[in-house]
Amino acid sequence: AGKCGVFAETDINSLQKQGVPIEELIASLYASIIQQNLTVLTRGHTLLPCVLLLGGPHTFLKGLVEAWQFNIPLIWKERDVELPDNIDPEDLIKVPKNSELYAAIGAVEFGKGEDQQIGLYRGWKRLQDYISGDRGDLKVKLSGRGLWKNTDDVKKFIDEYKLPSFEIPQYHHGQIVDVFIGIDAGSTSTKAVLLDTDKNLIAKDYRLSKGNPIEDTKEILLNLQSQIENQGAKLNVLSVGVTGYAKDILKDCIGSDVALVETVAHMISALHYFEEVDVICDVGGQDIKIIILKDRRVVDFKLNTQCSAGNGYFLQATAESLGYKVEDYADYAFRAKRVPEFSYGCAVFLQSDIVDFQRQGWKPEEILAGLAKVLPKNIWLYIAKMPNVAKFGKHFILQGGTQHNLAAVKAQVDFIHERFDYLNESPTIRIHPHTGESGAIGAALESARVFNGTKQTNFIGFDLVASIKHNSTRDESTRCIFCKNNCLRTFIDIYTHHPHEFSLDETFAYKQGAEQTRTGRIEVVPNKPNGKSNGSRKERIIIATCEKGTVDDLEGMKDIQKQISEIKARNPNLIEFAGKKVWQPVNPPKVYRKLRSLKEQRRKLVIGIPRLLNLYTFNPFFSAYFESLGVLPGNLVYSEYTSEQLYREGAKRGNIDPCYPSKLGIPHIHNLLYVQHKRKKIDIIFLPSIDSMPSELVNCVDHRGCPTAVATPFAVKAAFVKENDIFKQFGVKFINPFLNLLEPELTARQLFAELETTLGLTEKENIAAVEEAYKGLHNFQLNLKQKGREVLEMIERENRIGIVILARPYHNDPGINHGIPEEFQKLGYPILFQDCLPADEDILRRVFHDEDVDAMDISDVWKNSYSENTNKKIWAAKFAARHPNLVVIELSNFRCGHDAPIYTLIQDILEASRTPYFSFKDIDENKPKGSIKIRIETIAFFLKRYLEQMQTKRRTGELSYRDEKKLEPVVIG
Repeated sequence: AGKCGVFAETDINSLQKQGVPIEELIASLYASIIQQNLTVLTRGHTLLPCVLLLGGPHTFLKGLVEAWQFNIPLIWKERDVELPDNIDPEDLIKVPKNSELYAAIGAVEFGKGEDQQIGLYRGWKRLQDYISGDRGDLKVKLSGRGLWKNTDDVKKFIDEYKLPSFEIPQYHHGQIVDVFIGIDAGSTSTKAVLLDTDKNLIAKDYRLSKGNPIEDTKEILLNLQSQIENQGAKLNVLSVGVTGYAKDILKDCIGSDVALVETVAHMISALHYFEEVDVICDVGGQDIKIIILKDRRVVDFKLNTQCSAGNGYFLQATAESLGYKVEDYADYAFRAKRVPEFSYGCAVFLQSDIVDFQRQGWKPEEILAGLAKVLPKNIWLYIAKMPNVAKFGKHFILQGGTQHNLAAVKAQVDFIHERFDYLNESPTIRIHPHTGESGAIGAALESARVFNGTKQTNFIGFDLVASIKHNSTRDESTRCIFCKNNCLRTFIDIYTHHPHEFSLDETFAYKQGAEQTRTGRIEVVPNKPNGKSNGSRKERIIIATCEKGTVDDLEGMKDIQKQISEIKARNPNLIEFAGKKVWQPVNPPKVYRKLRSLKEQRRKLVIGIPRLLNLYTFNPFFSAYFESLGVLPGNLVYSEYTSEQLYREGAKRGNIDPCYPSKLGIPHIHNLLYVQHKRKKIDIIFLPSIDSMPSELVNCVDHRGCPTAVATPFAVKAAFVKENDIFKQFGVKFINPFLNLLEPELTARQLFAELETTLGLTEKENIAAVEEAYKGLHNFQLNLKQKGREVLEMIERENRIGIVILARPYHNDPGINHGIPEEFQKLGYPILFQDCLPADEDILRRVFHDEDVDAMDISDVWKNSYSENTNKKIWAAKFAARHPNLVVIELSNFRCGHDAPIYTLIQDILEASRTPYFSFKDIDENKPKGSIKIRIETIAFFLKRYLEQMQTKRRTGELSYRDEKKLEPVVIG
């Protein structure tokens, strides 16, 4: 992710745990920075030669310079920029001598032109006085009090919250100690624990990650072993559980028995130590996890995805940059009487604030205290968006490595207490007794649960762990050949001194209730005919972006593909169906005039249409319109589906930075001009602005389109005529009519005004074509709803769960939804979305019963019903809330102004009937695979429990529609 350093850090942590080499991560980071600059900061302008690269990064980072020298000439070539003869284009992009000093040199040059009486040098002493002075008056105006009211306040707090030191139990020589091992290979640290058979903690270790999860785990396991066996005792491992970013690698590498998503591991751990738990707040190095419970049952959870603003690693990095060890953070922060007021939110902005506060004279300990004080705002307001924490209960558990920092804990405790002041009651706030290792303890507890006393552990043993050697390969030799994407894979070859067997499930047995899809697989790779070489054995872990890449032979791939195809056939994905169906020919009756010349002209006409925005709903309208007028279906040429390559190649003309779906307008038009036009000469590019839309809903204020989406065609056109008229160069006419599809007669006039000359239209022809267009759209929508009805009846008949995706039309584009619906389909859940929910009278009567409000009315829950796509999301939430077999996942893009106001509304609608509701609310151009995977696995865990409960209630006849939909929240522990 190039747009944000925190997003990029999140990506890097995830990719590093997957075995991606550091040099590739650095190269990718350089490429992302260049892409972001060329996409957004240049505002669509061409950087003409000669280009000077200034500043410290260009002076000292050769790779960053090479990335510029590679990318800028590509733009020059595409835009036919004239270059001097006999000069390598790369030589026109250079770093001048003293480039890191150019700003200072510029200040000198500017000063030379000033009047002699301006800017007189007065020596360095005044500057020194300014730096060393307290500047008390200024700081009072810009500050708040520190983390304490008085010294007694600090002492009382430390006495209450300081964790007791941990002591390892003593064992006698020769004693056999049965243990369960838990490992948490997190984003910035690795933790491991040993539990005895009574589930008591007997050993633990916590250490910052060195970037290699296998080596980190190897070291930490051997340390655990030594804590017990150095006493003369002997460990007998009964079972092993792993969690964290690297859990899938470790599962195969050391032979664990359980691989548990970290949200669940933290929850199990908290419930093990505390009887009364309403809210669990886990703050790690990179991630924040908030889990809401009621009567020890999970009712909701919140995870940060890409943004980890203000998390533990940021506090640690800031302390170290100011010259303090993170262990001493609280000692220094508690010394501050006053602190600067940070604005909560983006960590990049916080970093800017730090620089500014240093300029103002704030001392390091005051800055540390100010950062600690803003942490709870980042947790509850910025990341979780839960300002009223009191409504979730009174019992709060704080855990995660960051809670070792008592300054951070003090800020959180004060923040939570303040939210209870108006209630005249106090919450109970406790720190997990082993806060840094809470995830590892949860993994160990889960491994103990699945251990039945007879099951043989998969763990390879401490001796083999000590002998592990490994080699990671990610180059052209590992590239997957099983589909056109040709993705790079990571091969991790592991060598141990003795042969051993893994009892791993190597098949992909998908079914509803599965908790994860595997994208890693282990296979034995013989070095010699007998499979051994010098007493060692080699196993290979293949880490790929999808299941097909997890094998290295064609037959294995075919077997996986067969199983995936079977699960998809049994669990229809109507988002995928609609995303393909919408671009297919409509084949309406022909309404054109019989003039031979006109007919031939239209048959030859080629119209390019981008796969964009609301066209994912309304393309059948335009397809039917053009086809009825004699344009051949094969001459309606569409841009490719959104992909990283399409975006990267075409985004460099952008002059604004809106939401990702709108930003895709330029890349899709670029694809039509520079890719599709070469395959088939395009005469017209057609991209309408759809201002209002037809609707089934009643009593809405309006049925408008998003203003950003409506304006996108105009912004796209401006980008391609800014420096030169690119359309004219290609001989293409760009047509972008402004349409009100809600009003058929107005729509007919609008289309006629835009297309009369180009198509040689008569008014009569145009009106007839518009009628066929509405019929084509109506038939497409009926087809979707019929499919939806079939799926709904299937899950009712089979007593299963269906997932309703609440999204916008463009989320049917696989490049925008990041494959999230497909992942749930592969886990065994049929996928529906709002446009395919049936509106047949018998269905509505069954779902909505005899409610006073019309079943197609949302005015009972939402009065500001201006936006049609927003209205449809709300209606679908009402539908799902009343149907016992439906759960909801909401997709929303970063910066979506229409979705933001209804987040809470949709959640409240679904919570009223205890319908499980999950969300991905900051989808953007980059795909944070690690964060998405954690969320999917967490959701799958809860859905599995919900499914079991639903099926039990159905069997006992306790489950029906509407008010009777009262499933208890998911029971854990």
